[in-house]
Amino acid sequence: MKLLLKPLCVLALPVAALAEPDFYRDVFPFLKANCVSCHNKTTTKAGLNMETPELMIQGGDSGPSIVPGKSAESLIVTASLHKEDMEMPPPKNKSGAVNLTPAEIALLKQWIDLGAKSSTQVERSVALKAFAASIDPIYAVAMTKDGRYAACGRSNDIFIYDLATRRIAAQIPDAHRALVQSLTFSPDGTRLASGSFREVKIWQVQPAKAAAAPVASKPVDAALVKKIADSSKLAVLASAASTDGKTVATACADGSVRLWDAASAKAVIELRGTLAAAKKSVEHDWTIATSQLEQAFQQAEITRMQAQDKALDELLKKANEAITSMKKVLPEKQKAVPATTTAKNEAQKAVDGVNGKIKAAPGGKPDATLDRELKAAQEKLITAKMTEVSALAAVSAAESNVKDAEDDVKRITESKAKNAKSIATANAAITTAKAAQDKASAELAALKQMLAKATTKPLAVGFSADAGRVAALFEDGVLRVWAAATGLVIEESSGSSAGTTTITSGPDGSFTAVKALTLNTRGAAAWALERTLNEKGLFADRVNAVRFSPDGKTLAAGGGELSRTGDITFFEVASGKVVRTWKEKHSDTVLCLDFSPDGKLLASGAADKITRVTDIASGKQVNLFEGHTHHVMSVAFRSDGRVLATAGAEGTVSTWDMIIGERKKKIEGWTKEVTSLQFIGATRQLVIASGDNKVRIVTDDGGEVRSIANLPDYMQAAASTPNGAMLIAGGEDSFLRVWDGTNGKELAAFGH
Repeated sequence: MKLLLKPLCVLALPVAALAEPDFYRDVFPFLKANCVSCHNKTTTKAGLNMETPELMIQGGDSGPSIVPGKSAESLIVTASLHKEDMEMPPPKNKSGAVNLTPAEIALLKQWIDLGAKSSTQVERSVALKAFAASIDPIYAVAMTKDGRYAACGRSNDIFIYDLATRRIAAQIPDAHRALVQSLTFSPDGTRLASGSFREVKIWQVQPAKAAAAPVASKPVDAALVKKIADSSKLAVLASAASTDGKTVATACADGSVRLWDAASAKAVIELRGTLAAAKKSVEHDWTIATSQLEQAFQQAEITRMQAQDKALDELLKKANEAITSMKKVLPEKQKAVPATTTAKNEAQKAVDGVNGKIKAAPGGKPDATLDRELKAAQEKLITAKMTEVSALAAVSAAESNVKDAEDDVKRITESKAKNAKSIATANAAITTAKAAQDKASAELAALKQMLAKATTKPLAVGFSADAGRVAALFEDGVLRVWAAATGLVIEESSGSSAGTTTITSGPDGSFTAVKALTLNTRGAAAWALERTLNEKGLFADRVNAVRFSPDGKTLAAGGGELSRTGDITFFEVASGKVVRTWKEKHSDTVLCLDFSPDGKLLASGAADKITRVTDIASGKQVNLFEGHTHHVMSVAFRSDGRVLATAGAEGTVSTWDMIIGERKKKIEGWTKEVTSLQFIGATRQLVIASGDNKVRIVTDDGGEVRSIANLPDYMQAAASTPNGAMLIAGGEDSFLRVWDGTNGKELAAFGH
């Protein structure tokens, strides 16, 4: 977890009573260390911000914290002295704040009594001390997209390892002045970006020049060659032994190069393939994985819509039943209306008749009999009107129910039609993806079959001086180099089939002619500094996250000032120019970044417990995800961009549905911080590192695939090859560990 780093040493000025204390020089340092962490613009406890004298005079919920010229009446002094039931900082606080010393309180009182004047904040350089030998944990790891190289930071150095040969490839000493906080390779693997205190550096690989050199091999005893040939039933065209004599390489007539244990003559590994075939194989694997992911997504959508259709069918059935029922009773209700209208009219005539009689009475005054007759007629009229209203209302209700049900039928039918169209589209997508998968699978199978039946024969073999690489010269003039540890082809170049031919005789009197192997080999690639990005004011503090865009043209860097700001800066990789800056994107320091697969969105997680997804072109927020109760330590988009995963320091992982903008799953099972996560290639699987000494692989809906437990120490970061065949992780014990992703077996452990 990056926030657990030990801070760099800063040369602090001694606290002393001065004739005219300067706020930023003399007072602010101890306030910042013990008060400002809880009283700032982000965490304004009790409504009090203590970042400037003006804000302290303005005060908070309890009024001004300082009264210029009157330290005895200033709440900040009262609290520092623990008077009047006030105790600041509070005991056992989470910020690590401690009580002010008597000297600091005296200086604070002196500054207040002299008017609590502000001053100009002067930026001072940070004096860095040499790192102690024990400060070498790994806080960041990175892996090239092809899985060839892995990088990690230890202290202020960067180490790069060749995962094919399982040896160190390069070390960049003193890469930064401070600890290496973040690392990322460019998509093509030719650049490495590293983030540290107030700077980012971009390193570029410098391929080693080819140089002609004889192989560092020893001749193999003829009896051992015969034993190998007889036991394997392979025709051996040439052989060589490593300089330590432990391993034998043979060039075989079936087109393969094979390694054997010299002591037992048992097979170790078979070396086949070409760089082009390896690249094509990776492409096929990716196509197969993306096709499978697409099919799974579309099938899930079809299942969801089919379930929705089932529910819609029930609603449609009820709506049609309502229409039938209402239409059945509607004529009867309509038929009842005329009679109620006639009755109402008759009642009205009766009232009108009585009123006529009253009008004809002497003086227009009714007698008691007419009064009773009028009252009776009016009551009948009221009853008739109410009966008519009820009849009309019954008709209206029935008609309204019919219309509502018909509207429901229309809406449901439209929804089903929309689902039918979506299901058809999803099925078409499945068909397309399945066709792509089948094509890639067939081509991959054909490629493997072709490699197994290679017709070009190797003429000579040899080892590198460290026995880490094996080279073979083929009859078509191609020199091919493999990593002895993994069997991966790592280099091809033009060789020479001309030169010295040696003839050896076998025990049976036969003779073998073998071309001598002098080849153009390449040494280890070097990494040179391309540029440093550290202009004044560019970064407020540590750069906790760096990430290249999918096209490799843009680099995003995230950081900020703890408890204050979370900033993100974008650079043009080719020139190092700042192309955009998002100041205060978060209210606390940014800890992690990831670009969406199409490069249009950027996800950022921060110490403010929030994940934001932003449209890069417009700078507008697309999503805001809240759910973690502690720092968001890592974010990662799935390869199809439909799911975002986030890791929380509270020990949970959340996956978010980017289509509907809601949480898909909250995954638990960790006892400490989840420090990093990454989707494995084009799959639903995540490789996750955590503080509880685990590296786990889980699906984005929480299913556990594999757990590598009981690791020696707190794991800070992990990564995977796209096909999941290899995992790496590093942590507090300074070892970069490599595992077989298919079974969790440890393949290597690189120490400091």
